[in-house]
Amino acid sequence: MIPILQCIHLLCLCLWVGGMTFMTFVAAPSIFKVLPRERAGDVVGEIFPKYFFLEYTCCLLVILTALGIYYKEGYWNKPKLYILGLMLILSFYNGLVIAPRAHALRMEMKGVEKEGERKALWEQFVRYHGQSAVLNLIVLAAGLTVILLTAYFMRV
Repeated sequence: MIPILQCIHLLCLCLWVGGMTFMTFVAAPSIFKVLPRERAGDVVGEIFPKYFFLEYTCCLLVILTALGIYYKEGYWNKPKLYILGLMLILSFYNGLVIAPRAHALRMEMKGVEKEGERKALWEQFVRYHGQSAVLNLIVLAAGLTVILLTAYFMRV
């Protein structure tokens, strides 16, 4: 049973961190490069709910499989579990709190005619977008750390 858990664990961990890496460094920059800013924002805004759902699913499966494996082996890799817990909290906070606020501000900007109001909304959006980007990079760095810990200990 442990080899199956290990496979699920590694698959979800690599899908999670790989998906984040691809979205952060390949997909989003490419979309903004080839499309006008407004349209690119629409495309990325359409992708984000699916992106965060993938994050949540993989994160929960990684943690659950790690707990199952550690329980069966009688060995607890506490640093890895703490990092995964941090990743879980930051991912859910980013996807359920920060990103929706940024999206709502972006949608609100579309209906505002006055330049002053639009600028104020833009400044708020930039602040939330920046927070989201920082949280994403922290989770990504933590995910890479978990992959390194997994490889180093050769147990999941």
